[in-house]
Amino acid sequence: MILLGIWLLGTGLLQAQDAPGPIRTLVIDAGHGGKDPGALGRQYREKDITLQVALRLRALLRERMPELNVVMTRDTDQFVELHRRATIALDAGGDCFLSIHCNAHRNRSHRGATSYILGINEGQEGYEHVIAENEAILFEDNYRSMYGGFNPSSPEGFIYLQLLKNSFRSESLRLAGGIQQQLQAAMDRGDRGVRQAPFVVLYLSGMPAVLCEIGFISNAQEEQFIGSELGQIYIAQSLFRAIEAYNRSFTEGE
Repeated sequence: MILLGIWLLGTGLLQAQDAPGPIRTLVIDAGHGGKDPGALGRQYREKDITLQVALRLRALLRERMPELNVVMTRDTDQFVELHRRATIALDAGGDCFLSIHCNAHRNRSHRGATSYILGINEGQEGYEHVIAENEAILFEDNYRSMYGGFNPSSPEGFIYLQLLKNSFRSESLRLAGGIQQQLQAAMDRGDRGVRQAPFVVLYLSGMPAVLCEIGFISNAQEEQFIGSELGQIYIAQSLFRAIEAYNRSFTEGE
């Protein structure tokens, strides 16, 4: 598994951390896409919901925070490899990476939003959920050579990613906390809090990064909400307010 770390260093996907500051360039990552549908509900597909929320968020940011540069890893229904998402973010000089996803569980009563930063919660997060998100690389034609032999479906791959250090923990945690606060205040659908998980896309981004699971597509009631226009507007507005508050926190008191 050390091959993944060597590959990352060789490709330049790891970069030195700058001093904390407001977001100037935000990279919005709509999870899945194209031949990778993500989690499937009774009516909606994860890849479609995440794209609509991402597009609505971009529109809000362009209208209300025009000084912020917004970069999308995809703005259509296309498949984008995880390593390519990271390259897009780094080439754009991103200050922050926000990945939007939908959750799913065998227990269809699970509901609520969760925000993840890179790390691991002992006794809280099993590897099945992490593997489900990391397996997006299996849709890539050359994933074995591209990721240095890393196998996202194996417990060993999960354990390896647990050992990785996150240089951007404090900034990621601050934004993730703000996202959860705004989502709970706007919708009151249950707050699953900020958690840690070794998602490949968070590690590859090389900057403060949050993966937000906006709700459970496996829950019939929640699927209807996150799949609806009104629900997506509420979610996009909540994400916008969290980003706005994050940036404002660096100027307050000056």
